Amino acid sequence: MAGLRERKKAATRKRILDCAAQMFREDGYEASRIEDIAEAAELSVATFYNYFGSKADLLLAAVLEETAMVMEAVEACIRAPVATLEEGFGAIVATYFRTSFQYSSREVWRMAVARTMLDPEAEFSRRYIEIDRELSDQLCRFLAEMQGRGLVRADVGTEPAGRLLFNNVNMNFIEFMRASAMTAEEIRSKVMAESAPLLSRLAA
Repeated sequence: MAGLRERKKAATRKRILDCAAQMFREDGYEASRIEDIAEAAELSVATFYNYFGSKADLLLAAVLEETAMVMEAVEACIRAPVATLEEGFGAIVATYFRTSFQYSSREVWRMAVARTMLDPEAEFSRRYIEIDRELSDQLCRFLAEMQGRGLVRADVGTEPAGRLLFNNVNMNFIEFMRASAMTAEEIRSKVMAESAPLLSRLAA
């Protein structure tokens, strides 16, 4: 019974989050009300608060959900056979920008970043910083994997190199988030052009 109860709770939480994410995309974060989200999820407002303490909690949950999707897709890229380091990195960069804003939206990410700036000591900000660290760690693991396959020079420190690559990706993600007219292909091409000098130094 305990297992069934936990599954039902998880399903209810996911339903709330999915309704909120859809509302954030369609109506905007500020215009979306907890009452409307609860109604869309076929719950009372009181039940909603059993799962999320505030709309900001939903904002963070939406960012985390999308990040989990991105990281899962990147793991598949890391495992995939590639002929060159540039090919492998290009697949990851394409995944970043094609997956972003599919579940959430640019506005959700803008609000998330704004909250970290306004209250850097808050739990929300701490968790957001952890997300960046996890994504950065993943790129370091990618380089270590490529090094193990002989595609990255043996004398390369994969952790500092991975951090450098991620920092460039992250800065371009912020630009992508701000520029509503920019396409995923445009930002992918920009990241690859800016990363090319470093990739050429890393490649075996």
